[in-house]
Amino acid sequence: MKSLCKIVAALVLATSLGGTALAGDVSINVNLGHPVPIIVPEPPLFLVPPTLGFRVAVDVPYDLVYIDGRYYSYRDRSWHVGPNYHGPWTVVRDRLPYGLRKYKVSQIRDHREKEYRHYQKDKHRYKGESYRPHRDGDDHPGKNKGHKKGKHD
Repeated sequence: MKSLCKIVAALVLATSLGGTALAGDVSINVNLGHPVPIIVPEPPLFLVPPTLGFRVAVDVPYDLVYIDGRYYSYRDRSWHVGPNYHGPWTVVRDRLPYGLRKYKVSQIRDHREKEYRHYQKDKHRYKGESYRPHRDGDDHPGKNKGHKKGKHD
């Protein structure tokens, strides 16, 4: 019983500190009554399928996009928005950016997978735009940080 009280106290403390606790390179989000947090151990690679016109993360187990200066994740049948690729996330209550409203999630996935296959064929000769944010996630593609078109992993 004492260990359960300690766990609850730690959770309360973590949520009172903004819901995110950092330990080295590991980010742990505590969400009581909210969707399971997104945990991305490395900055994800984003590609820009020309058909979509916005950045989509590839090779991660999440639907994650960057559009209009914010990160969006689709899970639990809802779009969530956050300031960087690892959150913190809140459910989108206002209107989505046009690009996300324009396409169904299944269409975004199809375009993402097609572009990723194209990228994987020859990463060094890939002509499309790619971007990988810095580890802290605070930079954004519009700030000319991270990798841009012509610089690939």
